Amino acid sequence: MIQFNDVAGTVSGFRTPLYEQGIGVPGGHVHFLDEKRERGGHVLDYRLRSGTLEVCIGTDLHLSLPLTAEFGHAQLTPDGLAEQVRQTENHR
Repeated sequence: MIQFNDVAGTVSGFRTPLYEQGIGVPGGHVHFLDEKRERGGHVLDYRLRSGTLEVCIGTDLHLSLPLTAEFGHAQLTPDGLAEQVRQTENHR
């Protein structure tokens, strides 16, 4: 885990509803990018000294899948997928 202190940047994310599990990870998914666009990544926790909040209420989901043989034969449900997602998202 990497920790940034006293860094200005943008925290951006979205919320995926539970019924979309399998398409996305249910719950909040947030990333950070510093002002210089040099550092950032997946956010597990943060504290703000000051900031501006903007909310976009989006209700559309558009999913485009490739029509290639490679995608058609890809193994998209590996064993342990739920555990891999849990570890990645740091859900306990």
